[in-house]
Amino acid sequence: MVWADKIFEDFRKGRIEGFYTHVYPDILVYATSLLHGELAMRAEDFVQDAVEASYRRREEFRSAGEWKSFMIACIRNRIISWKRHCDARENYVANLDDDVVVTTDALHDYIEVETRIRLYNAIATLPEQLRQVFALSFEEGLRNSEIAARLGVAEITVKKRKARLIERLRILIGDDAGFWIVAFIIGH
Repeated sequence: MVWADKIFEDFRKGRIEGFYTHVYPDILVYATSLLHGELAMRAEDFVQDAVEASYRRREEFRSAGEWKSFMIACIRNRIISWKRHCDARENYVANLDDDVVVTTDALHDYIEVETRIRLYNAIATLPEQLRQVFALSFEEGLRNSEIAARLGVAEITVKKRKARLIERLRILIGDDAGFWIVAFIIGH
Protein backbone atom coordinates (compact mmCIF):
# COMPACT_ATOMS: atom_id res chain seq x y z
CA MET A 1 0.00 0.00 0.00
CA VAL A 2 1.36 3.45 -0.99
CA TRP A 3 1.81 5.89 1.94
CA ALA A 4 -0.81 8.29 0.46
CA ASP A 5 -3.36 5.47 0.51
CA LYS A 6 -2.44 4.66 4.12
CA ILE A 7 -2.88 8.31 5.16
CA PHE A 8 -6.19 8.41 3.29
CA GLU A 9 -7.46 5.23 4.99
CA ASP A 10 -6.42 6.58 8.41
CA PHE A 11 -8.14 9.89 7.64
CA ARG A 12 -11.35 8.05 6.72
CA LYS A 13 -11.17 6.27 10.08
CA GLY A 14 -10.75 9.55 11.93
CA ARG A 15 -7.00 9.29 12.53
CA ILE A 16 -5.59 12.54 11.15
CA GLU A 17 -2.06 12.69 12.56
CA GLY A 18 -0.48 11.34 9.38
CA PHE A 19 -2.44 13.80 7.28
CA TYR A 20 -1.18 16.76 9.31
CA THR A 21 2.38 15.46 9.20
CA HIS A 22 2.65 14.56 5.49
CA VAL A 23 -0.17 16.17 3.47
CA TYR A 24 -1.13 19.36 5.29
CA PRO A 25 2.19 21.23 4.70
CA ASP A 26 1.96 20.67 0.92
CA ILE A 27 -1.66 21.79 0.77
CA LEU A 28 -0.77 24.88 2.82
CA VAL A 29 2.00 25.75 0.34
CA TYR A 30 -0.53 25.36 -2.49
CA ALA A 31 -3.01 27.72 -0.80
CA THR A 32 -0.31 30.26 -0.02
CA SER A 33 0.81 30.24 -3.66
CA LEU A 34 -2.71 31.28 -4.74
CA LEU A 35 -2.70 34.24 -2.38
CA HIS A 36 -0.48 37.27 -2.53
CA GLY A 37 0.57 39.94 -0.08
CA GLU A 38 -1.62 40.45 2.94
CA LEU A 39 -4.05 37.71 1.94
CA ALA A 40 -1.34 35.02 2.23
CA MET A 41 -1.88 34.94 5.98
CA ARG A 42 -5.41 33.64 5.34
CA ALA A 43 -4.11 30.50 3.60
CA GLU A 44 -4.26 28.42 6.76
CA ASP A 45 -7.91 29.40 7.29
CA PHE A 46 -8.83 28.26 3.80
CA VAL A 47 -6.93 24.98 4.23
CA GLN A 48 -8.61 24.33 7.58
CA ASP A 49 -12.02 24.95 5.98
CA ALA A 50 -11.17 22.37 3.30
CA VAL A 51 -9.90 19.86 5.86
CA GLU A 52 -13.10 20.25 7.89
CA ALA A 53 -15.29 19.83 4.81
CA SER A 54 -13.39 16.73 3.69
CA TYR A 55 -13.43 15.28 7.21
CA ARG A 56 -17.22 15.58 7.35
CA ARG A 57 -17.47 13.78 4.00
CA ARG A 58 -14.54 11.38 4.55
CA GLU A 59 -16.61 8.24 4.12
CA GLU A 60 -17.83 9.35 0.67
CA PHE A 61 -14.36 9.37 -0.94
CA ARG A 62 -13.33 6.22 -2.82
CA SER A 63 -9.65 7.03 -3.26
CA ALA A 64 -6.83 9.21 -1.99
CA GLY A 65 -6.83 11.04 -5.33
CA GLU A 66 -10.52 11.88 -5.08
CA TRP A 67 -10.03 13.05 -1.50
CA LYS A 68 -7.07 15.32 -2.34
CA SER A 69 -8.85 16.67 -5.43
CA PHE A 70 -11.81 17.58 -3.27
CA MET A 71 -9.63 19.46 -0.78
CA ILE A 72 -7.76 21.30 -3.54
CA ALA A 73 -11.05 22.28 -5.20
CA CYS A 74 -12.41 23.48 -1.83
CA ILE A 75 -9.32 25.61 -1.24
CA ARG A 76 -9.34 27.04 -4.76
CA ASN A 77 -13.07 27.84 -4.67
CA ARG A 78 -12.85 29.41 -1.22
CA ILE A 79 -9.94 31.62 -2.30
CA ILE A 80 -11.76 32.69 -5.47
CA SER A 81 -14.84 33.50 -3.42
CA TRP A 82 -12.78 35.46 -0.91
CA LYS A 83 -11.00 37.43 -3.65
CA ARG A 84 -14.35 38.30 -5.24
CA HIS A 85 -15.62 39.45 -1.87
CA CYS A 86 -12.54 41.65 -1.37
CA ASP A 87 -12.85 43.08 -4.89
CA ALA A 88 -16.53 43.83 -4.37
CA ARG A 89 -15.79 45.52 -1.06
CA GLU A 90 -12.99 47.63 -2.56
CA ASN A 91 -15.25 48.56 -5.47
CA TYR A 92 -18.04 49.54 -3.07
CA VAL A 93 -15.73 51.71 -0.96
CA ALA A 94 -14.20 53.32 -4.07
CA ASN A 95 -17.65 54.28 -5.36
CA LEU A 96 -18.98 55.79 -2.15
CA ASP A 97 -19.77 59.47 -2.15
CA ASP A 98 -17.09 61.69 -0.70
CA ASP A 99 -19.51 62.57 2.11
CA VAL A 100 -19.73 58.95 3.26
CA VAL A 101 -17.11 57.86 5.75
CA VAL A 102 -16.30 54.16 6.04
CA THR A 103 -15.02 53.16 9.44
CA THR A 104 -13.95 49.87 10.87
CA ASP A 105 -14.75 51.05 14.40
CA ALA A 106 -18.02 49.31 15.22
CA LEU A 107 -18.38 51.11 18.55
CA HIS A 108 -18.15 54.49 16.81
CA ASP A 109 -20.78 53.40 14.28
CA TYR A 110 -23.06 52.12 17.05
CA ILE A 111 -22.80 55.36 19.00
CA GLU A 112 -23.50 57.40 15.87
CA VAL A 113 -26.59 55.34 15.01
CA GLU A 114 -27.93 55.49 18.56
CA THR A 115 -27.31 59.24 18.73
CA ARG A 116 -29.09 59.83 15.45
CA ILE A 117 -32.05 57.75 16.64
CA ARG A 118 -32.18 59.77 19.84
CA LEU A 119 -31.99 63.02 17.87
CA TYR A 120 -34.66 62.12 15.32
CA ASN A 121 -37.00 60.83 18.03
CA ALA A 122 -36.63 64.18 19.81
CA ILE A 123 -37.18 66.11 16.56
CA ALA A 124 -40.36 64.15 15.86
CA THR A 125 -41.89 65.60 19.04
CA LEU A 126 -41.20 69.23 18.02
CA PRO A 127 -43.83 71.56 16.55
CA GLU A 128 -44.03 71.67 12.74
CA GLN A 129 -42.34 75.10 12.50
CA LEU A 130 -39.24 73.85 14.33
CA ARG A 131 -39.12 70.61 12.33
CA GLN A 132 -39.20 72.69 9.12
CA VAL A 133 -36.30 74.82 10.32
CA PHE A 134 -34.35 71.69 11.24
CA ALA A 135 -34.96 70.06 7.86
CA LEU A 136 -34.09 73.16 5.84
CA SER A 137 -31.08 74.14 7.90
CA PHE A 138 -29.44 70.89 8.92
CA GLU A 139 -30.66 68.41 6.34
CA GLU A 140 -30.75 70.63 3.24
CA GLY A 141 -27.96 72.93 4.40
CA LEU A 142 -29.74 76.19 3.59
CA ARG A 143 -28.61 79.52 5.03
CA ASN A 144 -30.95 81.59 7.21
CA SER A 145 -31.81 83.95 4.34
CA GLU A 146 -32.71 81.01 2.08
CA ILE A 147 -34.87 79.44 4.80
CA ALA A 148 -36.63 82.78 5.37
CA ALA A 149 -37.37 83.11 1.64
CA ARG A 150 -38.67 79.55 1.42
CA LEU A 151 -40.93 79.92 4.48
CA GLY A 152 -41.99 83.48 3.69
CA VAL A 153 -40.82 84.87 7.02
CA ALA A 154 -38.20 87.37 8.16
CA GLU A 155 -34.62 86.19 8.63
CA ILE A 156 -34.77 87.16 12.31
CA THR A 157 -37.73 84.79 12.67
CA VAL A 158 -35.58 81.95 11.32
CA LYS A 159 -32.80 82.82 13.80
CA LYS A 160 -35.29 82.82 16.69
CA ARG A 161 -36.78 79.49 15.57
CA LYS A 162 -33.28 77.96 15.36
CA ALA A 163 -32.55 79.17 18.89
CA ARG A 164 -35.86 77.65 20.10
CA LEU A 165 -35.08 74.44 18.19
CA ILE A 166 -31.71 74.05 19.88
CA GLU A 167 -33.13 74.93 23.29
CA ARG A 168 -35.98 72.41 22.90
CA LEU A 169 -33.50 69.72 21.82
CA ARG A 170 -31.37 70.45 24.90
CA ILE A 171 -34.44 69.95 27.05
CA LEU A 172 -35.57 66.79 25.23
CA ILE A 173 -32.16 65.18 24.90
CA GLY A 174 -30.57 66.58 28.01
CA ASP A 175 -27.71 68.96 28.52
CA ASP A 176 -25.19 66.14 28.82
CA ALA A 177 -22.37 64.94 26.62
CA GLY A 178 -24.94 63.14 24.46
CA PHE A 179 -26.34 66.43 23.24
CA TRP A 180 -22.91 67.66 22.26
CA ILE A 181 -22.32 64.48 20.31
CA VAL A 182 -25.61 65.17 18.51
CA ALA A 183 -24.57 68.74 17.82
CA PHE A 184 -21.24 67.55 16.44
CA ILE A 185 -22.89 64.99 14.14
CA ILE A 186 -25.44 67.53 12.91
CA GLY A 187 -22.65 69.92 12.07
CA HIS A 188 -20.89 67.42 9.82
